[in-house]
Amino acid sequence: MTNSSDGPPVGMLLRLAHLRAREIFAEALRPLDLRTYHYGALLVLARKGPCTQRELAAALATDKSTMVRMIDDLEDRGLITRARMPSDRRAHAITLTDRGREVTARADAIAETMHDVLLAGFTDDERRTLRDLLVRLTRYDAF
Repeated sequence: MTNSSDGPPVGMLLRLAHLRAREIFAEALRPLDLRTYHYGALLVLARKGPCTQRELAAALATDKSTMVRMIDDLEDRGLITRARMPSDRRAHAITLTDRGREVTARADAIAETMHDVLLAGFTDDERRTLRDLLVRLTRYDAF
């Protein structure tokens, strides 16, 4: 067991890592006129397929009002469609459009490049270990 006084707190390091990654990725997404949170929503939809607003909000760990604004924005750009679900008129099914799939594919390529930039000093084994540890820490299972 390590002593917390052995270095900076893990929470601070995770926050700084997040800020660095977001800064690099946000700049790279600028030509697509996407924000990082837009890409997150598109990525979930591309991997899971159509979902309700509630499912998408849960996968992105975001609140309802933020999700509604994000969906409005993506719909206005023609990247998604939102339609009432026949089985539950209160719920909306969110689906990628053809344009949304195209933009997601372009953003995926950017993400892969930025992943390599961000983790340039890491071996393949270290990259896998980091990802595995972060999945365990966050209990993230949206994919």
